[in-house]
Amino acid sequence: MRDFGHRLNRTALRLALRQVWVFVLLGIFSAMGMAATMDRYFETSDGLRLHYLEAGSGERTLLFVPGWLMPAAVFEAQLAGLSREFRVIAFDPRSQGLSQVYPGSHRPEIRLRDMDELLAAAGVGDFILAGWSLGVLETLDFIEQRRPARLRGLILIDNSIGEGNPPPPRPSRRQENLADPQRRVPYLTGFCDSIFRQPLPPALRQAVLASALGVPPKAAMELLAQPYPRTYWRDIVNRQEVPVLYAVTPRLRDQAAALSRKRGPDLAEIKIYEDAGHALFYEAADDFNTLVRNFSLRVFSKLVP
Repeated sequence: MRDFGHRLNRTALRLALRQVWVFVLLGIFSAMGMAATMDRYFETSDGLRLHYLEAGSGERTLLFVPGWLMPAAVFEAQLAGLSREFRVIAFDPRSQGLSQVYPGSHRPEIRLRDMDELLAAAGVGDFILAGWSLGVLETLDFIEQRRPARLRGLILIDNSIGEGNPPPPRPSRRQENLADPQRRVPYLTGFCDSIFRQPLPPALRQAVLASALGVPPKAAMELLAQPYPRTYWRDIVNRQEVPVLYAVTPRLRDQAAALSRKRGPDLAEIKIYEDAGHALFYEAADDFNTLVRNFSLRVFSKLVP
């Protein structure tokens, strides 16, 4: 009973912290005359309650998928800055952000089904799919396995796509740190802080930490165990007929160059953020939003009315 009570308290705290962030963000948007961000929920076919954030309206949708353990809240600058021209959705995958924590498997096919059901529940028509970090791999897997008919473009943010030389390996004791209850909290706190070179506002930092700490350790490791060779991602990208925007940090320069050579300027746009960290969309928000806005306007302008 004590463990059950602790779990309830952690869940309540997690939800409370996220709601603080939502109220703060709504106030900021209102003061700046921007479209408010709304909390939305839908129920999956296996009965899970999943959450997404939505701002703006219209037929042209930008759908953002976050990285490992991260919440939709990390895309606050995109929800604020791009919602005048587009409908912007940021997804909380199962067990992340405000989505319900799932005690069972987080195999890729389950996560892909969730994305399919999100598109249906949110009534998404023509859309551009944007993934960050692990979200890059999940979005590529999604379009390969699910073949969404109304996909119009891809935005891939700072992860390998199997091109060129692989990035240098990073030594990690992730599995041991996640499995040890005494090391898990300081490890994940340090991990979250390391993603963002600029200090986060307190409410957003709490939302990020609450999301990371809320994912069960077994699920966290399962999410990283992608059952594919790295060439799988390369081949998916190369088969796409839709334009691709690849925004990365310098460690992925070789892959960006290889992608550009193969697809050419009409189907591949490259941007290397020399002075930004992994969360480049946050640190260089204005530049990134301009990049995405221009890319998206070009993509959607090619659609036949």
